[in-house]
Amino acid sequence: IRLASIANNLANAQTPGYKSSRPIFEAVLSNAVTETETPNTYVAVYDTHIDFSNAPLVHSGAKLDVALEGDGFFIIDTPKGPMYTRNGQFTLDADKRIVTLSGDPVRGDGGPITVDGNEVVIETDGSVFVDGKRVGKISVTDFRDRERLRHAGKGLFVNSDPTNGEIEASGYSVKQGAYEASNVEVMKEMVDIIATVRAYESYTRLQQSFGDMMAKLLEIGRF
Repeated sequence: IRLASIANNLANAQTPGYKSSRPIFEAVLSNAVTETETPNTYVAVYDTHIDFSNAPLVHSGAKLDVALEGDGFFIIDTPKGPMYTRNGQFTLDADKRIVTLSGDPVRGDGGPITVDGNEVVIETDGSVFVDGKRVGKISVTDFRDRERLRHAGKGLFVNSDPTNGEIEASGYSVKQGAYEASNVEVMKEMVDIIATVRAYESYTRLQQSFGDMMAKLLEIGRF
């Protein structure tokens, strides 16, 4: 599981808005424990921790690319319901609405934002002006507990806990002509993958040693 998590982080090192994640393990008591036995434990995956720290900005110059500086998430209306992202690589669909590269509408303060004109200016609060006329404001939200968010692919997050409602984002700034990169640290992930493989090899050798020892004890017991 740890190895799969690292591999997924490395695979998304170039995915805009992606946040690296780590599995969290906990010791669990075995159910088959009697009063005369010493309790045994095993390790199981307890949860997943996502690192929501900000990543560097990529200055693309594209008029519909926007980056969030500070906390918060853009709201994306998908066929599966609202999802959230830090990836501000946006474009226009056939109806001239601001959408993600996958075609899902970016939510504005009054619904989808339509851009029908030439000059597009996006202010630091997310307000969108087309040829000098305000046409909407890109919605930015946050959560009381970000630990309830889960990866949903393509740089999107889904809120896994209905009781973890959205709250008003504050202290953020929207920057036009840029987007946020992934916060995966490739060198750190490479070091972690080497350490994980070595640990796995050590545990495998240890398990083999116990197996050999048990086989010898059983062989001695026959005499």
